[in-house]
Amino acid sequence: MEPEVETLGDLLAPLSTEDFFRDYWEKTFLHLRGQPDRFSRYFSLRDVDRWMTSVRSGLPDSIMITAPEGAEARTDRYSPQGISLEAAYASLARGCSIVLNHMEDWPSLQGLVKALGRELHADIGVNAYLTPKGARTFPIHSDEHDTLILHLEGEKVWRLHEFSLLHIRLSQKKNLKFSEEWYGRTQTPELAEIRLRPGDILYMPRGMPHYAVAQGSACLHLTFSITSLYWMDFLKIAAEHAAVHAQELRRALPPGFVDNEEICERMRETYQEVLKKFLEVTSFDEVLAAVKRNRATFQGYPSDGHFAQLLDLDELSVDSEVERRRDVLCVVDEIFDTERNPKSAIMFAAQQVTGPLFLFPALEFIRDQPRFRVSEIPGLDEKGQLTLVRRLIREGLLRPVAAPTPVEVPEPALP
Repeated sequence: MEPEVETLGDLLAPLSTEDFFRDYWEKTFLHLRGQPDRFSRYFSLRDVDRWMTSVRSGLPDSIMITAPEGAEARTDRYSPQGISLEAAYASLARGCSIVLNHMEDWPSLQGLVKALGRELHADIGVNAYLTPKGARTFPIHSDEHDTLILHLEGEKVWRLHEFSLLHIRLSQKKNLKFSEEWYGRTQTPELAEIRLRPGDILYMPRGMPHYAVAQGSACLHLTFSITSLYWMDFLKIAAEHAAVHAQELRRALPPGFVDNEEICERMRETYQEVLKKFLEVTSFDEVLAAVKRNRATFQGYPSDGHFAQLLDLDELSVDSEVERRRDVLCVVDEIFDTERNPKSAIMFAAQQVTGPLFLFPALEFIRDQPRFRVSEIPGLDEKGQLTLVRRLIREGLLRPVAAPTPVEVPEPALP
């Protein structure tokens, strides 16, 4: 039996997700108390050296060692194979903090990462922070993503400051001019002091200045970074959509514009014309469809042992019960082939299964029903139902529902 996977609703209970999005999301912090061992199955101090020795390849910042407060400000970055356990032990003994990055694939975390990604329609990253007694890993700062903290061991005091600016990652950050509000965003009055204990959760919206100090012992917590799709991303896709339909957006900027003001003045007029054309040709519905496909593709698959499902397809019948794999997003849409013939399509992960237009009701049914019998798929005969379901199991969207294990009832004893 698969282990039970928590969802956002499980983490926030008894607060409802509706109340969370209405009252806290992108607005203010949320602190929830929990039982001390609530998150012990995800990660612990005993797992730190196991992670460092089992994850032997990765990005060059997979492990960060930050200098203790009062020492020369310094953060050293290592790939997992680039630092020995002995060096990490010595760093912690000197008062350094250890940060383990890119932990999304750690087996005990994969299910929660996928569940949060599906519910929030966001890219979820996970880091672990091991902080010695009395230390703080980073000075006051604000993050470019929303943050969900699961506190594992020790106690840590977090100081949160007022904020009014939703921080965001910008690819042109070095080339843009910012208002004074951006420059002073960490110099705001303190809003709250929160003491996190094992089992506690803390949510902080992106842009909220904060720092944290470990108290009477070393502390360990997990930080889930939530990078959503923003309206800025929607408009970027809208610009590409408009460029497909309007030659004006595909024209090159005039050579010489960097150092010729006369050319720049002519560009000012063209800019207004391009904006007007953009608004004329862009379609909210088509851009929304593209954004949905983008998100479904990015979500990918869970690690739920699907290879075992691929070996028993011959046993599938119209009476079999199947279900969509947990946390796989899918989108149904009408598309066109290279000869401009309309097709129905269901898209999920990196896959796109297409068919004739009469298949549309069947695909919509599969999208909308988390679990169903093969025989319930509308618009197809038995052969068509089985062919479609087998295809979607092979491609990774569906899986058979395991039959319940029969419970043996002991015969009553004879008198």
